Amino acid sequence: MSDGFTIGAALGAPTIFDCPNCRETIDATAETCRFCGVKVDREAALKAAAVLAKVNQACSDASYMKSTALAIPVFIGLRFVPFFSSVGTIGFLGLTVGIPIWALVWWAKYRGIGAGDAEFLAARKTVRIVGLIVTALLLLNVILVVVLLAAPSSRG
Repeated sequence: MSDGFTIGAALGAPTIFDCPNCRETIDATAETCRFCGVKVDREAALKAAAVLAKVNQACSDASYMKSTALAIPVFIGLRFVPFFSSVGTIGFLGLTVGIPIWALVWWAKYRGIGAGDAEFLAARKTVRIVGLIVTALLLLNVILVVVLLAAPSSRG
């Protein structure tokens, strides 16, 4: 009988889940909860562990996306620094194109999760906000480029 944690997660099989009775984190391979003693339904526990692993990955991906988006102002600033302007331009364009795509992929990958977990709901909000702000930056940049290219030059 196992009531501790196993290395199942290290082997690629999620085994950690929240006990449905006491909400403490336990191993799906346990026969009973080590905190409250309730019997563990192996099949339900493995399903719950898979959902929890997916929720954790979704939250982690959303956090990475937000951190990556915070680099955009750095690249905007580099666009005005001699010798680094091309790095700033490439970084800015790469992130303003890549992050909206990343947000769409995130939504496609995690939209089926029906978790009411507060952290997951916050991650969804983060992805929505980051995706919209970065998409707006991309559109603003495109509009500015079009306006500047269409503007008559003042060469006289």
